[in-house]
Amino acid sequence: MNNSNKTFLLIHGAWEGAWSWEETTAYLEKNGHTVNAIDLPGHGDDKTPISEINMALYANRVKAELNNTAGQVVLVGHSFGGFVISQVAEEMPDKIEKLVFIASAMPYDGKTAVEVFEEDEGSEFLENLIFSEDKSTATMSRETILNVVFGGATEAQIDEVLPKLVLQSTTPFFEKVITTDENFGSVPKAYIETTLDRVITLKAQRHGQKMLGIEESVTLEYGHVPLETGPEKLANALHKVGTSGNTVLA
Repeated sequence: MNNSNKTFLLIHGAWEGAWSWEETTAYLEKNGHTVNAIDLPGHGDDKTPISEINMALYANRVKAELNNTAGQVVLVGHSFGGFVISQVAEEMPDKIEKLVFIASAMPYDGKTAVEVFEEDEGSEFLENLIFSEDKSTATMSRETILNVVFGGATEAQIDEVLPKLVLQSTTPFFEKVITTDENFGSVPKAYIETTLDRVITLKAQRHGQKMLGIEESVTLEYGHVPLETGPEKLANALHKVGTSGNTVLA
């Protein structure tokens, strides 16, 4: 295995922020890697108005970070972050050494994220969202966060996370990410599976991998947010795929 140090750029999913990567970052840095986690617009400490948020704004934030980073990065996306990093890879493939998806929905056949989740018959995600009257934003109940999204988390972890979650714009959920073989298709990819996931089922995760031709994967026995419930094992998985080349992993 190639153990050379890598530069990781970590992209969070919906509702969350860079804070969600804190423990995973610490473990990756112990393995000698350079790690950067950023807030997407309207998340974490970024105060972009929710009315301005769309996929292009998300992607542009990541692209700006790539432009300020020397060399190539291992670009990692969790959950809906998989759509964001796919858009970025289409637009800046030369800056990305590898794309890594964690428990991610991924764009294929021109589908939006909502369409991917609608096709996942075992998912408990969409049915448990609480939409605003005009459907422009969405929140979740504590019960949904504890049992569906943050499966495996303790009550104390949920108490810590809840104040940090933001109101989520739904606009990016309904936007298509159109990819080409020349750009997005040229970037090596790996997937970190979560077998206990109730947001996107393992079956759906593997279907997405098949549709995108992803042959490199690591399987974790966790729910949807291993960033919170299994950061050390997640960091080990990221280290493994980040330094592996393109070998299929058990």
